[in-house]
Formats: sequence, C-alpha cells, structure tokens
Amino acid sequence: MTDATKTLLHPFETGMLDLPESGRLLVLNATEALVRGLKTSNVDAVQDFRPEFLKLERAGSRVTTDVDGKDYALALVLCGRHRQMNEHFVLEANARVAPGGLVVVAGLKTDGADSLRKRLKDRFEIEGQAAKHHGNVFWFRADGAPAEKLETIVVDDRYETMPGMFSADRIDPGSALLVEHLPKDLYGAVADLGAGWGYLSVEIAGRCPKVKRIDLYEASHAAAQAAEANMKRLTGATASTTRWLDAASEDPRERYDAVVMNPPFHTGRSGDPDVGKAMIAGAWRLLKPGGRLLLVANVHLPYEAALAEKFSASGLSARESGFKILWARK
Repeated sequence: MTDATKTLLHPFETGMLDLPESGRLLVLNATEALVRGLKTSNVDAVQDFRPEFLKLERAGSRVTTDVDGKDYALALVLCGRHRQMNEHFVLEANARVAPGGLVVVAGLKTDGADSLRKRLKDRFEIEGQAAKHHGNVFWFRADGAPAEKLETIVVDDRYETMPGMFSADRIDPGSALLVEHLPKDLYGAVADLGAGWGYLSVEIAGRCPKVKRIDLYEASHAAAQAAEANMKRLTGATASTTRWLDAASEDPRERYDAVVMNPPFHTGRSGDPDVGKAMIAGAWRLLKPGGRLLLVANVHLPYEAALAEKFSASGLSARESGFKILWARK
C-alpha cells in the first residue's frame, strides 16, 4: 500500500470520518489496495491504467475506465503526478456525488496535494484536512456542479492529445531521436509497445513504405484512444490496430517482423528500469525468428544486459542528447 493510499484512508481509520451506511462510493484513480482498505463492496472504481485495472478486476471490484453514474454517497480521489488531472478528478467527483455528500481527496506532498487544496479553497469550503504518511488529505461537501471536459491539446499542429498523457504537450525528444534513426528497410508487421498517443507509429507509417501493418499497444486507456484517432486521421493507407494492453505482462499472441518502443521507466516518481526490462521480454515474445527490436532509452538505463540475455544479437545505434538507440535481433 502506497503512502498516498494510506493518507487517503487515514481519516476513516482514525474516526475523523465515517463511511456512509448506505449508498454507493466512487473512487477515482482507484487502486486495489485502496478499495480493499475501504472494507466495503459498495464501490465503483475508476482506473485508466491497465495493470492497476486488471488488479482491481481480479479482486472482484466493479471497475471502469471512465467516470459514470450520479448521486454517489461519497467520492474519494487519489491524486497522482499530473496537476491538471488531479483538479479534473476532483471536479468530476463533485459532479457525481449527491449534493451535501463528501468528496475526500489525498495525495503525496510531492504530488502537490496541499497546493491542490489551496487552489480549491476558493471554489469549495474545505471542511477538514490532515497530514499523514508524507501526504495531505482534505474533504468538502459536494454541490453537484457539472465538471468541464478536458480540452484537447494539439502537438506539432497535427497530433491530438489530452492532459495527463505522457508528453502530452510536445513530442518526446527520445521518440523523436528514434524516428531519426529508423532503419530504411523496416518492413512487414510492426508492433509499437507503449505507444502513447501514437507519435512513433504515425511517423513509421509515413517514413517506411515497406511496413504493411502497425499494431499499437498502450497501457493508458485514454492514450490508446488518442493513438487510435491519430492513426486514423494521419495515416490513411497503413493498416493498424490499437489495443489497450500491458505490454510488460500480457501476450496478445500476435507475431511481428519488428517491434519499436520508448519504454517508460518510472513508477510514480521513482525510477524503475524493471518496467523496461519486462517490456523487452514482451518484445521478444512478440517477434518472429529474426525479427528486430528498436528502442530508445535514457543513457543511464541498464538495458544492454537484458537485450543480450534474450536476443541472439544486440547493440548500440546512436547516443545523443542523453538518449541511446538500441537494437536487437531475435
């Protein structure tokens, strides 16, 4: 259980707040540990991130990717790293809870939970607050006002993204470097693991005429939707499928001539190269014999040993501006 989750549960565990005796609870950015800690089955969980969604599903929780429903008795918001998404979750919770019901919000101090409370105090009357487990929790009474939709972001005058996605307002420099070093002879069926909002796949479709099909795999449901829309709008001739899937743990049982990826390496704010290593293993599973993996990573990440362990050959294609382009052949 993370410190942020412990902070959100703190008012209920200490008797500062009580769960409603009846009615449904809404949990935004839900985790399996948080829902379990509430010790009630009257929970509708909302989670966009595929690995956490699967944990909730396996635990028997009611879980969806998007907020739905009205007149909840109480809502809980678990803050993450994205300031705008945290505010959006709070306003969605306020809109979904029956007027007068509580909205309880918590997150780590490093994720800006206290500054979020200060920004919201002119909009809501903060009824209570507490600091615990390196985080802050506060609560207020809902007024039921509708929440505004998040506005689409346009990157490079062509890609459409949304707040909260990785590199939502600019082309990631690592991905841009990988595009510069795409092999001219890339062909056949290609998989883009951790595709984000689709930049790599759109560029491959435009630059590599021998590529006949691109399948995009992305663990964020919202990013997968954006990637699918960008591919349809910007790459009419190339066949593609976008799947909401965790490339590190799920096998779609497709096989490819090449895999490209810019693997994430953070869990929360902590660096975690094991995520990238798991995706390297996933790429190996997806490749046909002789198939190629192309990936970009920060220069300090230790992926060379993972490539050498799984693949018949591997090496370095480029090292620039704090990034490296690695290749491997199955």
